[in-house]
Amino acid sequence: MAFKEVEKGPEEIGRYWKPEKVGDAIEGNVYAFVDGDYGKQIDLYRGVLEDGEYNLCQLPAHADLKRTYVNLNRGDYIRVEVTEIKEPQGKSQYGKMIYKVLKDEDKAVEFPDDDYYADE
Repeated sequence: MAFKEVEKGPEEIGRYWKPEKVGDAIEGNVYAFVDGDYGKQIDLYRGVLEDGEYNLCQLPAHADLKRTYVNLNRGDYIRVEVTEIKEPQGKSQYGKMIYKVLKDEDKAVEFPDDDYYADE
């Protein structure tokens, strides 16, 4: 029997979303705005896990992405996509990620008030 190449599926996204290239994207509902190590960040709700816990993924604290937060609310359904990566400036070894954020008002939800993050 000959070997056949196994195709790769979509990348599994864990607790923290770490985009690497143009076109990387994530979707979900804004669950909470949280204070992270680098300022305000979004916990994105991506459904319920098998154990009944919320599947939350924290978006990066990149400056271009954070500029959209003023126009987002808890429960909004968003798609975040990397549209450009600018070359590193100065001594930085990382390029600046530029994002496009789309909002689908038909998929917005209201989370119960008794949530852990409800008062934030």
